[in-house]
Amino acid sequence: MTITSVREAPLAPGGLPLLGHALDLKRRPGELFLSLQAGEPVTRIRMGREEMYVVNPPDLIREVLRRPDVFARGGAVLDRYRQMFGNGLGVSEGEFHRRQRSLLQPAFHHGRIVEYATKVSQLTAEKMDGWPDCEQLRVDREMDELALAVATRGIFANDAPLDGARFMAAATVFLGGLFRRITDVTGLVTSLPTARNRRYREATEHLRRTIDEVITAYRTSGTDHGDLLSMMLLACDADGRPAMTDKQVHDEVMTFYIAGSNTVSNTLSWAFHEIAVHPDVEGHLHAEVDRVLAGRPARYADLAELEYSRRIITETLRKRTQGLFLSRVTTAPTELGGYTIPAGASVLYSFHALNHNPAIHADPERFDPDRWSLEQAGAGQRAAFLPFGAGVHGCIGEHFAWMEMTAILATVAARHRLVSVPGHEPHPVPAITMPVDALPMTVHRR
Repeated sequence: MTITSVREAPLAPGGLPLLGHALDLKRRPGELFLSLQAGEPVTRIRMGREEMYVVNPPDLIREVLRRPDVFARGGAVLDRYRQMFGNGLGVSEGEFHRRQRSLLQPAFHHGRIVEYATKVSQLTAEKMDGWPDCEQLRVDREMDELALAVATRGIFANDAPLDGARFMAAATVFLGGLFRRITDVTGLVTSLPTARNRRYREATEHLRRTIDEVITAYRTSGTDHGDLLSMMLLACDADGRPAMTDKQVHDEVMTFYIAGSNTVSNTLSWAFHEIAVHPDVEGHLHAEVDRVLAGRPARYADLAELEYSRRIITETLRKRTQGLFLSRVTTAPTELGGYTIPAGASVLYSFHALNHNPAIHADPERFDPDRWSLEQAGAGQRAAFLPFGAGVHGCIGEHFAWMEMTAILATVAARHRLVSVPGHEPHPVPAITMPVDALPMTVHRR
């Protein structure tokens, strides 16, 4: 992008007196951000008296993500995240974040991911063993349970002192109430003495108490259980002292457990829905898994040949984007793409808008895995696709997530055909990761 001058970003049209764009941001955020894609690279919107800056093209969004010292994570939403996840990798900043990322990176090296792939396939096969033939299942719940099981087995070894079933049940309740607490600005709704709030508090207390108990047991024994928790507890500084306090380990476990399950289960649920309503996609998928797997679970070595399976995951992440917009806060006056942005300004960007922009993706509402084939996917299309973020805050578990989602999708498709229930249309739930509201499907053994 050639910059000839620096100027103030224009105000987006459509604002109301006093309210500005507040109603649109609340009621139809996806449409609002998509409408701005055709305008200036950087645009201002108003939330009452407060002005916010919306960054539209993918190259400038990448620049925002790669300049965390200027475009920092912050604001009321992040503060509420910190209340729940402490200073885990998902919210930490600066040098501390870089140190933590360096300490945790070995857990996602190639050799570890190969080991994890075996666990993923085993757990998927065990889950499918309990599926009754020709009967309905809530596939969204099945994927929630499977993703939680994978996260649990990755963080805690089989011999970890915890009740896995109860722990995962508590995590399900916690995830269900998380979005309400993130968006409850006043804190009044989530503090009421309701049964739902009581269940959430009890589940949260169980999660935190269990994590602390396992950390204490691991510290006491000094044994390497071969899991992510052991790796964090055994990491040492140059002077031989533990690299992380028990509190920091707790925060990282909470972060990985939630981040490592929610997005995966939502993506898989939407993928199975899209496969079921697109017979041509289902046919191509079954042909691939029959050729590569012949009914057995996927192994890590199979992933390179499961190219169409991965394309289905890619297209699902594009069409069913995880969340509608994200934000940063400027730490100093700056310039972006030829536009001035003051210090302390909220900077918004939307992967949803990029993924549904017809100038980037032809016929964007059509589910088409072939748009990601080597022959069709152009450089601009790939550059605009950022499902796991970018820069120093890009998802550390990205390669693990691709492996997990592709392996589960292919393993299920090799053994079962999931058929939509006539008359049922799933809808996204307004939440952090935009899950499906309900996905009943009929299971047929292939």
